[in-house]
Amino acid sequence: NLNLVTGNIGKPGGTSLSITGQCNAMGTREWSSCSGLPGYRQLENKSHRDEIAAFWGIDADFFPTQRGLAQTDIFPAIETGKIKGLWLVATNPMTSMPNLSRIRKALEKLDFLVVQDVYSDVETNQYAHVFLPASVWAEKEGCHTNTERRVNLTRNVLKPFANTKPDFWIFKELAKRFANYAHMQFSETPEQAFEEMKTLSKGAHRNLDISGMSYDKIEKAKGIQWPYREGETSGKGAARLYVDGIFPTEDGRANLIPVQFINNNECPDNEYPFWLNSGRVVEHFHTRTKTGKIGNGNKFSPTAYMEMNPDAARKLGIDNMSYVRLISRRSDAVVMVQLTQRVPENMLFIPFHYFDCVNRLTLGLLDPYSRQPAFKQCAVKIEPIDQELAAKLNLSRRQY
Repeated sequence: NLNLVTGNIGKPGGTSLSITGQCNAMGTREWSSCSGLPGYRQLENKSHRDEIAAFWGIDADFFPTQRGLAQTDIFPAIETGKIKGLWLVATNPMTSMPNLSRIRKALEKLDFLVVQDVYSDVETNQYAHVFLPASVWAEKEGCHTNTERRVNLTRNVLKPFANTKPDFWIFKELAKRFANYAHMQFSETPEQAFEEMKTLSKGAHRNLDISGMSYDKIEKAKGIQWPYREGETSGKGAARLYVDGIFPTEDGRANLIPVQFINNNECPDNEYPFWLNSGRVVEHFHTRTKTGKIGNGNKFSPTAYMEMNPDAARKLGIDNMSYVRLISRRSDAVVMVQLTQRVPENMLFIPFHYFDCVNRLTLGLLDPYSRQPAFKQCAVKIEPIDQELAAKLNLSRRQY
């Protein structure tokens, strides 16, 4: 909204971009994780369902008429019994989701849980009935799109380790075994699937048009931004969108989205006097399934810690590098203290990467629009803990 009302759209240095945690965060939005059908098409739109059904040679009634639940809404649906089976792919809710005791109970309630991951020691695998070993990035090939719409290519350079398989192979082979898919023709390689995507992206008024790309062109250019339409030869694509002031809406004008602020969050009080904030550190990625196995990453950030203001620590008699017990209205966590002026006196900060730590405390309240949890604000209090017992607990958790 701020970019639109100030005219900072479609000009150098002026467009809003989110720096996301995954190399293909944009790509998953383009090809159905947020809309339900490829190419920003929506399950709720009958013409979109008919178009994709005709392309795939199936009956349009095959498709549901609305998109599925957001990930954060899936766990309450497990609690109510609406969902009884779950297939997790490259995600680790037993570390990444808020209010972990609630998540643990939900996973225990499932009749059937499949975990598909590169590493079998991912924490959520404790609750899996089936584990599907997947290949790492260098053991497979495929395209990914970053935040600036740049499509890039990863080539296969290594054979898959042991009995692991590329994700594309796992999805394709399992899909073939469902009776509903018996009449579908499946692409046998990621490049063949990319050719399908190119065809589905075509359209004079479609920004997401990659019909002029190919694996070789992408590799030669070291990435191409869409739209890059059939017949284009620049090898670069469009540096930015909306330079002409025309937007992909019915009237060509951008839509302002009014959002009312409702402060229904958990706030500090006399019993729980500290704000708790969580976030990332440079040494680790997400839930450490990869970076937890890297020597230097663990050398510089080996264990969970809590940043605390020295003035607040002095009032409570807390020493630097000592252990404390944090308590929220949901659970508790034991963590080492690091005194720093980077946080205000009434706030604490803990990186979210570590197993069985900050997300034991966090609040599961969801944003009404994005369905994002309130990871970065809840209320906690601090209690002392036996230092030897805490050190042993810390050492055991470093095994994850």
